[in-house]
Amino acid sequence: MHVLRFLLELLRPQRRRVVLLLLVIVGATVVEVMLLPGLVAALFRVLAPGDGEAGALFGKLGALEGLAQRMDRFFDAAPEARLRALLVIFAATVVVAFLRGGLAYWRLYLGQFVGGRVLIDLRTRLFERLQRLSLSFYESQRVGDLMSRLTNDVALVQQLVTADMTNYVIAPLIVAGGLAMLLVMDWKLTLLVIIFAPVTALVVSRMGRRIRRLTQSQQERIADLNARLHERLASIRVIQSFAREGYEIEQFRRLNENTFDAFIRVARVGALAPQAILFLSTAAFVLVVTYAGALIIRGQFALADVMFYFTITQRIGVYFVKFGSLHLRVQQSLAALGRLGEIIDREPDIAERPDAEPLPRLKGRIALRDVSFRYPDGEVVLNRVSVEIAPGEVCALVGPSGAGKTSLANLLLRFYDPTEGRVEVDGRDIRGVTLDSLRSQIGLVPQETVLFGGTVADNIRYGRMEASDEEVMAAAKAAGADEFIAGMPGGYETEVGERGVKLSGGQRQRIAIARALLKDPRILILDEATSSLDTQSEVLVQDALERLMEGRTTLVIAHRLSTIRNADRILVLADGRIVEEGTHASLLERDGPYRKLYGMHPQ
Repeated sequence: MHVLRFLLELLRPQRRRVVLLLLVIVGATVVEVMLLPGLVAALFRVLAPGDGEAGALFGKLGALEGLAQRMDRFFDAAPEARLRALLVIFAATVVVAFLRGGLAYWRLYLGQFVGGRVLIDLRTRLFERLQRLSLSFYESQRVGDLMSRLTNDVALVQQLVTADMTNYVIAPLIVAGGLAMLLVMDWKLTLLVIIFAPVTALVVSRMGRRIRRLTQSQQERIADLNARLHERLASIRVIQSFAREGYEIEQFRRLNENTFDAFIRVARVGALAPQAILFLSTAAFVLVVTYAGALIIRGQFALADVMFYFTITQRIGVYFVKFGSLHLRVQQSLAALGRLGEIIDREPDIAERPDAEPLPRLKGRIALRDVSFRYPDGEVVLNRVSVEIAPGEVCALVGPSGAGKTSLANLLLRFYDPTEGRVEVDGRDIRGVTLDSLRSQIGLVPQETVLFGGTVADNIRYGRMEASDEEVMAAAKAAGADEFIAGMPGGYETEVGERGVKLSGGQRQRIAIARALLKDPRILILDEATSSLDTQSEVLVQDALERLMEGRTTLVIAHRLSTIRNADRILVLADGRIVEEGTHASLLERDGPYRKLYGMHPQ
């Protein structure tokens, strides 16, 4: 029911069109189970007058009784009168065919329109949710699995909302409406049709549940395949450097075979179910034909009545078989919709309070007050850390890997909340302010620079989307990037490639610094911003960083201790605590952790 509620929630914005679509479907049902069979019966009444008990069944339907009585005038009439009746039936058939086509057009059009809008809303909600989920979510998810949900699962849902949905509604309506009419005409004969319904319903229900489970397993296998494919392609240099191509091919082949096994199990059930339904429907039809034929031979049924009955039965059979096949496909789509619903239902671990207020322009004071932090797996990273950093101060964080340096910076950006204690900016607990107003005033230059596909100007302007071309160029110049950008074929309109692969490490880092300059943050976090660069690039980037840090409160996370000699203060972390602090010179004078770290990394 949760998945069905989710589907109804997606349909709610289109409820007016959905109501109109349902009205069209009802009209199409009337055409299929009343008008078309009635015209067939009328045709045979004119062509074979006096056959059996004329109107015995046809006249039982109140809606058609008047028509049957008027047609009685032609039963023993002259050929000319019967010919006129035939022309009337022909004209009515043309009108009904036009009506049927019009209803089919609007059913397909409205179905595609509603389905298309639902799909757009679903994709938008998925992307919006993924953008707002906390880092802890991504640390427990594989990118390949998320991509599989956004592609393969969405494709199955697309099949539901754009193609199968209207047919899934009209099929049971035609079956139910047709059976109701058949019961009015002759309940004994109709019982021969209905007697197969429970068996068929049981087959459809059991196979539907099975195919839903199998589809869930299939989508998970596809996600595993995509996750491995994404990871291995992103690590191709490592694979080739270890000469592990053969090993990876074999592992991928094995995973691919597992995916095929899951696919073929779904295909086996999908192929068997329609045939079982068709067999039961055919058996029911043959039984009805045999019984009705006996009644015709005895003169108890008129041929026109039987044709009316059989036409309805044929429509019921067609849509019953179609409904069985649709049910299996719908179960596949609902399984995929359930996987997507897991993402949309996921709440961010870091969320704004209802009473959160926007931060004014910061001065840049930072304070951690008895802050402790542990990751969801229980590992303690920070243990009762207290420190205050003045506006404009350059404060360096050093220590061995795992000491908590990056975790401290993540708490300041509120990627996580502390387990205990509080983080303040300008004296305000950051849990009481809006995320946008906090993060818009903090700039981050990470060790691994991330650029987006697009132009150089696009990537710099990401720091402040409304910035003018002149401001973009000024930021690039301040970051020391203007010179190499000018030498590119397209200048600022040069495409950088996916993740900036067309640029060197130093060029990417200077563009990232230009992006941060354009943002003009009050607080700056440099997370080992030069550790992956060669000496020449490091000198260029370090000059740009010096300009970036001017007048800003700066946290510098560094392994190369030579880069923080000029820091106003250095905090040495170990085992989640601040074990030492001071300037570079004062710390070297002591025989403490900093001096040992400095000795381990001679400059």
